[in-house]
Amino acid sequence: MNLPDDIAAWDSRDLTHINRVYADHADRPDFIPALIARCTSEAHQDGATWLFKHAIDEGDLVPEAIDPDLLVSFCDALPHLTRWPAQLHALQILAMIPIPRSCASSAGSFARSCTTSRKTFVRAWSYTVLFCATKHDPKEHAMTVKLLESTLNDDSAPASIKARIRNTLKSR
Repeated sequence: MNLPDDIAAWDSRDLTHINRVYADHADRPDFIPALIARCTSEAHQDGATWLFKHAIDEGDLVPEAIDPDLLVSFCDALPHLTRWPAQLHALQILAMIPIPRSCASSAGSFARSCTTSRKTFVRAWSYTVLFCATKHDPKEHAMTVKLLESTLNDDSAPASIKARIRNTLKSR
């Protein structure tokens, strides 16, 4: 099969399948660009973002060595991520990569939109990405730190969000 068909065949649960997709396609030179191109498709976005994240997690893709043009393409795809697993994977990717200045606004906008997700882990990771995305602008970053600190002190905030924020603030 080809990469788009293999991704579309994933049920978002069978790790054997998606790991096989990775093994079958990861050595292709156009693997990451092909994944990013699939992020705009609802049928492919969960698998494409999972595979992109997996390449980083496995050490096959060094975050600092990712072509900046690919990162711009990835950030351009962020508004099209409508499924929560894809949003979570994207946020986790953005937390690991150096966000280029040219992507800071789109990454920040995406993170802000995810702070209202029904999924707690999506909300938790959105704060980390918001923190990372605003680092290029000291004034905006200071406001983001205040937002994180106020959320950390909010008694109604879930424990998982507070834990993620504590880890994020420790990275300062």
